[in-house]
Amino acid sequence: MKKQAKNLSGFTLIELTVSIFIVVMMSGLFMVNYHDTNKRSELGVIKQKLASDIRLAQNYSLGSKTYDGVTTPGGGWGVHFDLTDPTRYIIFADKNAPNGDQAYDASEAVETKTLPAGITIDSLSPADTVDIVFFPPDPITYINGLSNAAAEIVLKENINNSTAQVSVNFFGLIDTD
Repeated sequence: MKKQAKNLSGFTLIELTVSIFIVVMMSGLFMVNYHDTNKRSELGVIKQKLASDIRLAQNYSLGSKTYDGVTTPGGGWGVHFDLTDPTRYIIFADKNAPNGDQAYDASEAVETKTLPAGITIDSLSPADTVDIVFFPPDPITYINGLSNAAAEIVLKENINNSTAQVSVNFFGLIDTD
C-alpha cells in the first residue's frame, strides 16, 4: 500500500508571526514619519500665514486703508515682533501724526496674531524687537525706523527643532525660504 502525502498548505505559526511583525514595524515607521511630516507641514503653513500678514499690512498702506473708519494712519501700517513674547505678533496702524514714527506703540495695535502651540519666533534680525512699517503711498518700507534695512523672522517648531524663515527687504519684498 502506498501512502499518499497530504497536501499541507497554509502558514506556519512562525511565518504568521514574522508577517505580523513586518506589518507592525511598517505601520510604526509610517506613523512616526507622518507625525514629523505633519509638523513640518504646519510650520510651512504658519510661515506662509506670517508672510501673508506682512503683505496685508503692506496692502493696507498701498490701499490707504482707514483706521477706526476715519482716517488713514499718518505713519502707515506695520507689523511688530518682539522676542519677549515669541508666541505672537501685532499688526498696527502707526497713527502718530503727521508722518508717524515708524515704530509700534501699544495704543496702535489693530490685531494680535497668536502662533499655534509648539511654534515660536526663534530669532529676529536686525534686533530682538522688529517693527516693519509700510508708509504710503509708495509704500516706503521702514524696518526699525530705517528705510534701507532688512528684516528676518525665524520661526521654530519646538518638537523636532525645524525652522522656517521670512525675510523683508527695504524694497518691501517679502520672501519665504
